Amino acid sequence: MPKPLRFGYWMPVFGGWLRNVEDEGMQANWAYTKKLAQRSEQIGFDLSLVAELNLNDIKGVDAPSLDAWSTAAALAAVTESLELMVAVRPTFHSPALFAKQAANIDGISNGRLALNVVSSWWEEEAKMYGVDFDQHDDRYGRTSEWLDVVNALWTEPKYSHEGRYYKTRTQCCSPSPCARRGRLSTRAESQRRQRT
Repeated sequence: MPKPLRFGYWMPVFGGWLRNVEDEGMQANWAYTKKLAQRSEQIGFDLSLVAELNLNDIKGVDAPSLDAWSTAAALAAVTESLELMVAVRPTFHSPALFAKQAANIDGISNGRLALNVVSSWWEEEAKMYGVDFDQHDDRYGRTSEWLDVVNALWTEPKYSHEGRYYKTRTQCCSPSPCARRGRLSTRAESQRRQRT
């Protein structure tokens, strides 16, 4: 049986998404974001994508831009059914710390967190924040290894990793996410089968 059609929207964490419109009447602040998320639930929206950029690439780098992860945590606490699909760029996040933070937000939301994993693209933003920016192949290599570490931390009681980009020692992530679903769990299971 086919799944029902779901409806979602990009949360205007930059005050709107149109490059050629200076003011769309959407404010890049917590009050507006909270009101929009709660209203979208009431009228039947299923999910919202919360983009992760530290600078506003839509309205200009001097324009406001909400932090994706603190915004997602706050939204998780003030909504009941809206799925929060948050963009995450491995370049900006240690996988072990991220696994812990995302599992916590998933718990706050009662299992409504989803990830949109992006291998970064804005070199100047990374440099402005003091983050090393890998070239194309290394960015994707980093992302692949990052996913391995995050998956393992969400599925194994203890995990150590020594790779090209990341190292962890006897790390654990408790509590784990509410539900293990989607690409991350599928990828981890696929890799386990290949090793055996």
